[in-house]
Amino acid sequence: MVTSPSDLLRRWRKYRARYGAQHAAVRFVGTRIPFVWGLFGTFVSRPYRIRWTKSSGPKILNLGGGGNCLDGCLTVDIDPRADSYVDLKRPLPFADKSIDGIFCEEVIEHLSELNGLAMLRECLRIMKPGSVIRITTPDLDWFSRSLIDGAIDCDDINKIFYDHQHRYLYTRNKLATAVASCGFVEIRQSFYREANSCYGYLDNHPERFNHLPEISQYLEARRPDER
Repeated sequence: MVTSPSDLLRRWRKYRARYGAQHAAVRFVGTRIPFVWGLFGTFVSRPYRIRWTKSSGPKILNLGGGGNCLDGCLTVDIDPRADSYVDLKRPLPFADKSIDGIFCEEVIEHLSELNGLAMLRECLRIMKPGSVIRITTPDLDWFSRSLIDGAIDCDDINKIFYDHQHRYLYTRNKLATAVASCGFVEIRQSFYREANSCYGYLDNHPERFNHLPEISQYLEARRPDER
């Protein structure tokens, strides 16, 4: 689809107002030339992230959200469409115990098992005592059952592993064990847009990618209170 000059101007004004001219310009170029965002994204998006950390209101991270910038959250990712450049394979650029909650939708499966564990430990470090993390990721239990039942076939399994740049898929038990090993407590299985969930209202991956909510697992856990 060809974007009209008037639409480009409207979008430029919107992003300049939100991020500042330098950030918006590099972001625009980065969506077309990812190499540019990789070089300059950290530098140009840092002021916006710092302003957010100093602003009033709850500090909710949308971790690895790409272009899915959610109201009331700071969306961080290496994707230039995110609010701020953050590489989840590296230490998260937030102070200890500074974040009120984390929403991590369909992200951890894009990391190796070791990198996923490192990310979870970083989440624990930056979260305030008693705060909650919500993780959604493909449910390997669902795919295994569906393969045995004949609801999906070999091609479907290969697609979920390889067509989406996935690195490590989790059974429900494996994810819960990984989260517990990093120090989280009160780990529980949730479900899509659970009304009693702190951040279930943010779930939207099935709509954006046109898939059944049931193919994903939804897990919540809490950072322990300090004694």
